[in-house]
Amino acid sequence: MKHTPIHTVVVLVLVAILVSAPAIATGATHSVRLTDRDEQIESSELSDRDELERWLDETMADQLERHHVPGATVVVVKDDAVFLAKGYGYADLESGRPVVANETIFSIGSTGKLVTWTAVMQGVEDGRLELDRDINDYLIDSAVTVPDTYPEPVTLEHLGTHSAGFEDTLDGMIVDEPGKIRPTEETLAEHRPARVRPPGKFVAYSNYGTALAGHVLVEQYDTSFAEYIGGRIFTPLEMGDTTYAQPLPARLEPRRAIGYTYQNGDYRAHSPLIWTLPPEGGSFRTTGTDMGRFMLAHLNEGMYGSARILEAESVEDMHRRHITKSRDVPELNGMAYGFIEMDRNDERIVGHWGDTPRFKSLLALFPERDVGVFVVYNAPGGAPARFELLEAFTDRYYPRSDAPLVNPPAGAAGRAEALTGDYRSLTISETSWQRILGVTTRTYTVGTTDDGYLTTSRLGEGTRRWVERRPGVYEAVGGDELLVFQFDEDGRAAHLFRGTFGPATYERVPWYESLTVLQSVLAAGVLAFVSVLLLWFGAPLWRQVRDRAGPSDRERLARGFLGVVSLLWLVVLVIFLLAWINLNAEIASPSLALQAGKILRYVALVGTVGAVVATGFVWRDGYWGTALRVHYTGVTLLAILVAWQLYLLRVLPL
Repeated sequence: MKHTPIHTVVVLVLVAILVSAPAIATGATHSVRLTDRDEQIESSELSDRDELERWLDETMADQLERHHVPGATVVVVKDDAVFLAKGYGYADLESGRPVVANETIFSIGSTGKLVTWTAVMQGVEDGRLELDRDINDYLIDSAVTVPDTYPEPVTLEHLGTHSAGFEDTLDGMIVDEPGKIRPTEETLAEHRPARVRPPGKFVAYSNYGTALAGHVLVEQYDTSFAEYIGGRIFTPLEMGDTTYAQPLPARLEPRRAIGYTYQNGDYRAHSPLIWTLPPEGGSFRTTGTDMGRFMLAHLNEGMYGSARILEAESVEDMHRRHITKSRDVPELNGMAYGFIEMDRNDERIVGHWGDTPRFKSLLALFPERDVGVFVVYNAPGGAPARFELLEAFTDRYYPRSDAPLVNPPAGAAGRAEALTGDYRSLTISETSWQRILGVTTRTYTVGTTDDGYLTTSRLGEGTRRWVERRPGVYEAVGGDELLVFQFDEDGRAAHLFRGTFGPATYERVPWYESLTVLQSVLAAGVLAFVSVLLLWFGAPLWRQVRDRAGPSDRERLARGFLGVVSLLWLVVLVIFLLAWINLNAEIASPSLALQAGKILRYVALVGTVGAVVATGFVWRDGYWGTALRVHYTGVTLLAILVAWQLYLLRVLPL
């Protein structure tokens, strides 16, 4: 189907809209309490199973409806036993098959990483692995290596705390069909991310790092990852319905939960993605009750029944804090080993969450209470719902003892003003066009209000307000989530940490990399390029109506040259916008359009250089009137600025 010029313009305007994250965000992805914040939260003892079930039934019914999720499983373990395991809603809407906690197979994404890190600790216990040893020492017979970009080597300690310093990359993680899955070693070797910061300095979540740790493990045991995990973890824990196999074994396929998205009032079913790196968790599929057994083993010092998968000391080491992100704010959540700190209401909580495009999961352990909670949903709405559930559960059974802050202290407005700007996650690509994902979805814009509150906003998350606890430390209004700033030697805010999101560091970006500048440049560029095309195609008709003479050959050539350059930049923007929208498909198998776009971006750049030269001739020879010469110059300048912003996005790597 051919697209009209108007259709193209509409699509291009979306480029500017998509990068103006704070301005258009309406859907909240942060955690909010399920109770009215103005009401006193009623505390309950987690001792009455029926009371818990009644509360969960009401809570989950509300969540599935509000967040447009067909089905979910919830498992609560307590005191060495499954306290409650229940399914809600539907695993398959078409057949009406319900979710059953001990039967329905869900994809749980990166929550499965906890199994990988448990296996690594087994290797440490066996004496085959050391957490502080150079990774390359274990890769002598492997095609995978870690480059010596920095003097400090990368270790399993760095990998398990997501502080190895790798850039973020999705390359090699997804393929079109199971037959295209290659050995983990080949995938890791071919798609090695760049080391972009010294290890141990900052936390930045890394799928590659976990996959690399799994590869190190199997190199030492000379086996496959699935075979190792099956024999050392799944079998002793009786996790008989858990697998990395793709496609699912025939006995499990009839019980698979379908993944859905909600669009225009209807649910759309999706086929499973095919993941290539088992240790990072994408291909991990399981039931709620199987994950309950895994939680019980971690809460019972490595034991499940008579089976032991870890020594008590190893479990304690995995659950303790390994990285403190701010020494001045010890209450800020950091990283345990493999586990993410999720403390709330002064309760020690460690766990993990997982995301695939359609499935959202969360596992949270309360080690001091011998309590664990696991939940998984089969639609994107589960992303905010899982944190809502955790916060509501914690508030109900382990409520906060002090009152939340409400009003900013004296002088807060001035201190907040110094913190404003954009803060971007370090979990971002530094070398490829996938950087678009991090820039548009992992950037927080920090602002202030006149009365001294701090505000934050990002794509997919509404504006939030924060009140100052003390300089550089803020608390969510009406809640206890923390926002903490780290300052450089000059006393300027340089980094931002979110209390409920342990595996991330947000770095303040210079003004010219802000979303506002990016949005403005791309929007202005799109409008300028379209104006050139309108003049290009409309000039003959205008001359005919006004009965004016045609331009000289040189004038026609100059105008045509800028028209081609404008068209090229518009095509490049459309191609990479669509690649961003269809990211998973492009990662699995790059489209011809994307491959063409990677060539056209350089053609457009060369053309822009030519337009600069042409601009000189336009002024020297006095083409057209002054207004058109200024327009020509302005469009050329905007083409340069667009190229600059695309370079910052790595859409145009040089």
